[in-house]
Amino acid sequence: MTVKQFLKSQAFKCIVVLLAIALVAGGLLAILNDLLAVSAEERTRRAIESVYGQEMGYQTLTYDAAQLTNEYGTIDQAYLLDNGAYMLRSTGGEGYKNGTVTMWVVLTESESGYEIYKVVLEEYSKQTLMSQFGDSFYAVYTAHNDELADGEIWFTTESGSGITNVAAGATMSSRAINNAVNCALCFARTVLAQGGEA
Repeated sequence: MTVKQFLKSQAFKCIVVLLAIALVAGGLLAILNDLLAVSAEERTRRAIESVYGQEMGYQTLTYDAAQLTNEYGTIDQAYLLDNGAYMLRSTGGEGYKNGTVTMWVVLTESESGYEIYKVVLEEYSKQTLMSQFGDSFYAVYTAHNDELADGEIWFTTESGSGITNVAAGATMSSRAINNAVNCALCFARTVLAQGGEA
């Protein structure tokens, strides 16, 4: 087949049409990507409004990696809200199949220490039975601020060693959630209590 014959062939016409479709689709995707892109600031604003329940100005806090990790897990993000509350994205481990649970923990500062204002599930990995965790489970975290004030009490799945918070049939996932909340408490007691950023 000569070049002239190829240029007149059905195969060449198909190639041209497919190339045109690819170019138009690529251009449209690029335009839509620019139009629909959500900035990091907008994602943070949405997260704060979703977790806290209203729009709130914030300051992003930064720390050394060593300060963001403790025996319970890691702090992924830390914000100081305009009203003085801290909003922490905390990941706790030791869940089902060694998975993790990530929580938003909102802490307020009082004369006696840090109090838990709100706890909201963000995401989880390898966990099952997450539907077992309802409002009554999460309410335990905000119901024991007086006991948490001395800085020695933690949440646990085992009775007799702290504030027990466990969902029936989901002990391992309960442990990961407790660890996420404990991670935020530990961070507040050891890092935020020192004042300032790294």
